[in-house]
Amino acid sequence: MRSYALRTIAVVGTAACLSLGSATVAAAAPAPNQSARHGLGLRLDQPAAPSRHTGLPVLPSKSASVPTSYSLSQYAISPGDQGQVGSCVAWSTMHSGYGILMNEQGISGSPMAPMYIYAQIAQGDDEGTNGNVALDLADSQGVDTASDYWQGDFDYTTQPDSNERANAIHYKLSGYNTLSTGSGLKSAVQQSISQGMPVSVGLPVHNSFMDLDAQSASDYSYMPGQNDPVAGGHEMAVIAYNSQGVTLENSWGTNWGNSGYVNVSWTFLTRYVDEAYALGKITQS
Repeated sequence: MRSYALRTIAVVGTAACLSLGSATVAAAAPAPNQSARHGLGLRLDQPAAPSRHTGLPVLPSKSASVPTSYSLSQYAISPGDQGQVGSCVAWSTMHSGYGILMNEQGISGSPMAPMYIYAQIAQGDDEGTNGNVALDLADSQGVDTASDYWQGDFDYTTQPDSNERANAIHYKLSGYNTLSTGSGLKSAVQQSISQGMPVSVGLPVHNSFMDLDAQSASDYSYMPGQNDPVAGGHEMAVIAYNSQGVTLENSWGTNWGNSGYVNVSWTFLTRYVDEAYALGKITQS
């Protein structure tokens, strides 16, 4: 996670936050902001851990020269809705990311069950998580399908049963790659997406992001204002890129943004993203 020079301390709602130059980041161990209009859930206080297993690309590896634009949107499934649960990381990786991978690889069974992963992390305590934590579980256990997971989309207390764990084994990740943030993120995203690997990115989102409509979510122009407070940490999936920026699939349903998607500039992505992971191929047993 990038470091910033500390300047002032402000209060947003009931959570103390640090105003850090152009971005405001929640201070100590922030839980999902339950007063926010949409669920969040990225732990901004946790550093990204190095990848333990390199994810296998879905498509043949590209040369050093990647395409100027590339899209995995033809494989994407409809954006999910996490409700008010702080499970954005699980939705970004297990719903959006896995949905793309399964369609790319011709694997039936999607959508997957984000709560299979998040319930094991939360254990009834809805404090959010980070991408590496969720992906480590998908790497070691796999993830259950939504049709098999009877606990539904919002139960973060009830743990998976033995039948669900047995089914999840059939949908393990080959691994994942932890990507550089900051100036190196653009090339890392391009390399990953062009190899068929969806990317999950985590960042602090501002209040104005909650209200994006179809127009403002489409033109790559969104940038929070100077006095726009941070609502909390949030994770979304990168599904495409071009010269202007990237397309993100969110988990706030299809009534948000442009039918659940938003286009943001490369400047926005490299300025605000604090963690990024490329999901490797699914290995079926």
